[in-house]
Amino acid sequence: MYNIQNDCLWKSDASGNWEQIEFFPTPNKSGIITPKYLIIHFTAGSAGARATAQYFQKPEAKTSAHLNLDEDGTWTQNVEFNVKAWHAGKSSWAGDSNLNNNSIGIEVCNPGPLTITRNGYQTWWGKTLEDPTIIEAPHPNNPQGEVYGWKPFNETQVSELIEVGQLLMQEYGMQECIGHDMISPGRKFDPGPTMNYRVYDRINDFAAGTQGNWVWYVANVKNFLNMRSGPGGENGVVMELPKGTNLEIISRQGIWWNVETDDGQQGWVHSKFLGTQKVND
Repeated sequence: MYNIQNDCLWKSDASGNWEQIEFFPTPNKSGIITPKYLIIHFTAGSAGARATAQYFQKPEAKTSAHLNLDEDGTWTQNVEFNVKAWHAGKSSWAGDSNLNNNSIGIEVCNPGPLTITRNGYQTWWGKTLEDPTIIEAPHPNNPQGEVYGWKPFNETQVSELIEVGQLLMQEYGMQECIGHDMISPGRKFDPGPTMNYRVYDRINDFAAGTQGNWVWYVANVKNFLNMRSGPGGENGVVMELPKGTNLEIISRQGIWWNVETDDGQQGWVHSKFLGTQKVND
């Protein structure tokens, strides 16, 4: 069981006593923020949560995250939740840009995309992995692209992400949990297929946006947005959606989303052309 005190994560022990998770102060941070998004990353390395947090303490790293999650479920923290960490970089989502300014970042320990070889799955640093959970797939942002191996977040990591993610969404009234590859498509791969979309859904069950006061709509176009028959620009246009059209999100495949209009028309659109707007209850 977890709670948040003074913008830090605390965990209760078997006796019900609260203890702050290990905190590693870093100079790689900026000013005060009001969190709106929870952003999931993977480390793409071999280090655990403690070593990752120690790396983020180095000024030359020029990066940081609020939380780091190990394969065994251990958490570490580098930055208070109301302070800007340097994890998102150049990014945009739902009409917002430079999401370091309004997001909490979680780094999940994971090797990242794996090269498929005759001898097994190889990490970028040359280690061969043998793991029956590894899946083979292109990144969902590029369905016709190169196929990699991906080691999904394990059951412990998924359980911890959901519990702490839901707590953060409630505590800070955040709008949505999203992946780094959603806000920086083409530049970032994380978390890609390592993060099951049902995990996003479970966390987003506790988002402020589920209270009915936010809707997705066609925003970042001059006049119309093409709705296509499948995920990808090579698929045919089924209809043109005028700017301002409200949409319900049915499912997501990377940056391509399956949507439905108010009159029941369904198809796929590129998410960069969508925004959110608040509506009256």
